[in-house]
Amino acid sequence: MKPSSIALALAATLAASAASAADTVFLSKNIHTGNAQMPVAQSMAVEGNTIVCIAADDSCKKLATSNTEIVDNGDATIMAGFVDTHLHTRLFGQTHGTMLNLFGFNDKTPEDVENAIREWAAKLGPDEWVIGGGFSAGHFPNPTKERLDELVDGRPALISDNTQHNGWYSTKALEILGIDENFQVPKGGYMPLGEDGKPTGHLQEKAHLATGFVEQHKLYSHQKQEESIAVAARMMNEAGVTSALEAAGGSKEGSDDVYVRMAKKGTLNLRHDITGVFWGGHGDRAQDQAMIDELVERREAVRKAMGSDSHEFLTMNTVKFAIDGTPGAYAHMEEAYLDGTSAEMNYGEENLGWIFNELTERGFRLMLHVEGDAAIRKSLDAFEHANETGDKLDPNARHIMTHLDHVTTAHISRMKTLGIYAQLQYHWGDPADEYFQSVVKKNVPQFILDNSFNAHGMVVNSGVEYGAGPDAPTSPIYKPFDGIEIAMTRQSPGEPDSERLPGQTMTLEQALYGYTLGSAKIMHKDDKIGTLEQGKLADIIVLDRDIHAQAEKDVYQLHQTQVRRTYLDGKLVHKAD
Repeated sequence: MKPSSIALALAATLAASAASAADTVFLSKNIHTGNAQMPVAQSMAVEGNTIVCIAADDSCKKLATSNTEIVDNGDATIMAGFVDTHLHTRLFGQTHGTMLNLFGFNDKTPEDVENAIREWAAKLGPDEWVIGGGFSAGHFPNPTKERLDELVDGRPALISDNTQHNGWYSTKALEILGIDENFQVPKGGYMPLGEDGKPTGHLQEKAHLATGFVEQHKLYSHQKQEESIAVAARMMNEAGVTSALEAAGGSKEGSDDVYVRMAKKGTLNLRHDITGVFWGGHGDRAQDQAMIDELVERREAVRKAMGSDSHEFLTMNTVKFAIDGTPGAYAHMEEAYLDGTSAEMNYGEENLGWIFNELTERGFRLMLHVEGDAAIRKSLDAFEHANETGDKLDPNARHIMTHLDHVTTAHISRMKTLGIYAQLQYHWGDPADEYFQSVVKKNVPQFILDNSFNAHGMVVNSGVEYGAGPDAPTSPIYKPFDGIEIAMTRQSPGEPDSERLPGQTMTLEQALYGYTLGSAKIMHKDDKIGTLEQGKLADIIVLDRDIHAQAEKDVYQLHQTQVRRTYLDGKLVHKAD
């Protein structure tokens, strides 16, 4: 039997077994299914929240009634909704709604940034917090509280940089948060002191992450938090995203968490797995055990509130570790940077093994922010310790290592053995990125940049499982098609003559996999989303072009792809004008 005959026979079988009526029928010559058994379909029917028919011909039209919506997309692509496995949803929404957004100032002057801060603060009451994010270390390498005090007229102010790993604090903010010269800086954190022996107002890495960063959302009311998440969901739906792993979204509010409230009300327009964050690991075993117990309590509170440990719209199964810092400055490396500096891990190496073992034995999946080659190696050591102590690591846990800027073939081999997933930021392959230009390029040896920095091609060709997500809002780039084009070119979107990071490119199919089925696996929802198949949930996006033809004709225009419609759970959540 010819392949085309097999496909038609399969289509007939699927159509015949489908339900009797459809709410929506989709037609296109390019329904990209992501299913190897039928890579391209031409019709698909949805009833309620479920795909009830998908066929290589137009036979799913038979399920249409007078009440059925017909979506005919011609030759343009229809595909599964994108799954973003590294998103800070609440913070992303705040950045684009309720806080000062400085991400668009990378090509402006420090004076422009200062004017923006001053103008934002002037709109607020005298005691209101000035919250912002996105300033560049290239503009303000050593920001001071005194300068921020002047800009905000004495208000409490906290502005994170464009990595979100470092913060600029005003005097009043430091006072309110209880940060002074006696503050115990956590391992992996940095807090410069001035000539007077007091904090300068610049908290870096874990000093910021474990204080202002983790407390920041609490400066907003529950209503404001909900508004921010709604903004994020709307923007993500417009970009074709229907599911997300919230990479540091957990508050300590348990069942009263904002994500729980929105999911129960039906207003959370993204499927979510929210993470708790582990901030200990400094040698106080009793304190670490208490943190683990608290994470268990919070997980159980979320499950109780949702009535399930596998709710369709909200789960809490993941604990995140920020193992080291950002590349070019605070990533934990085997060799020193060009300026002679080196950075330590954010946790005691001797403590990670038992902590990993305890968390995995209690049913958690771990997500590690890990960038430097030494940090990757030591994290794998800790995973191996957990695998050799007590129960072996559950291969279905799908533990995650995210970023992996300095990953090697030896690391990848160990990841495959342990069943660990890679989580990639495709857009970090763009050398025009402001942080890359201002920090990484100046301090990372050229031979690393030429051969192995953000080695995405090596990762996806290795056979290790992987997913994708931009770590928004740590970059202005958050739309999947921007990242997919960068993954294929290692250049700035739409700029074939721009600087290129050598090698490490992906094919379109590899890049799409990371944003669909690969990330659905990370979400533990690959049986329900990530591909278009009969019986799966109707998370579907309708595009304005045939993306395969576009990639073949001119890949540098792929980022221009627009999402005409986004369906989540069978419901239309975005329709372009």
